[in-house]
Amino acid sequence: MRHLDGLAEFCAVVSEGGFTRASEALGVSASFVSRRVADLEARLGVRLLHRTTRSVNLTDIGARYFERATAILDDIDTLEADLAEQQNLVKGRLRIAAGGLFAETWVSRQLAAFAAQHPHVEIELDITDRRVDLVREGFDLAIRHGMPADPDLVVRKIGARRMMVCASPNYLAEHEPPGHPSQLTQHACLAATGQRWMFCEGAAPYEVKVSTRWSSNNGVALAAACEAGLGLARLAENYFSNGIAAGKLVPILTTFEVEPQEIVLAYPSRERLPYRVRSLITFLSDAI
Repeated sequence: MRHLDGLAEFCAVVSEGGFTRASEALGVSASFVSRRVADLEARLGVRLLHRTTRSVNLTDIGARYFERATAILDDIDTLEADLAEQQNLVKGRLRIAAGGLFAETWVSRQLAAFAAQHPHVEIELDITDRRVDLVREGFDLAIRHGMPADPDLVVRKIGARRMMVCASPNYLAEHEPPGHPSQLTQHACLAATGQRWMFCEGAAPYEVKVSTRWSSNNGVALAAACEAGLGLARLAENYFSNGIAAGKLVPILTTFEVEPQEIVLAYPSRERLPYRVRSLITFLSDAI
């Protein structure tokens, strides 16, 4: 339909903040995007964008046009999703954010299995430890540890992870194991710089600021250093599981562990969630 020519490109330029970023998001050349937007303006007989060498800004009429144009494109997406749902067809792009080893192993495997079942779906997995803004950054779903504070997100609990302290048998042979979290100050600890370790004594929380002999912001690196006998590490259980199974690591201070941290699916609150997103949520919930 000629009336829609350039609409997606124009909206992408505004949403992404420029022609180059819009072209990357759409998977086309910047010159193609520029030509489509110019043709749209020529067809409408108005200027939608103010262009300078450093920025692109909406004109007043362009701002009004953008609001209506995004609504039209959303309606088209909804229509296509309705048709796909009627055919039980999972189709379209899914952007997922997740962090840590859990994302690199379990999440990535499940998304690969989901994509194998649904050949018309496109998957983009962003493995990051930062808290992404799902709505502003255009993510469909995030897999997080702990309940998010954002009231605009819908949250579904799918599991929990245990936080634990481990040491290698060699380290424990040379050092008296701590019997209480307060004794951790007498030990070499492996953690991110300035990290505080949380424990639970009875019903009360207990916090210890540990001094680090060997620091890193990466859980895999800390677990490796722990296996090498450099000190004690506190991480999620999945970082230690292979080492424990192989006899290379020993859990300690288990009676002081905090309650397992919830693993949740978080997604933007919408009047009608796309079928592809609902299908993925169900798949991940069943898988875990």
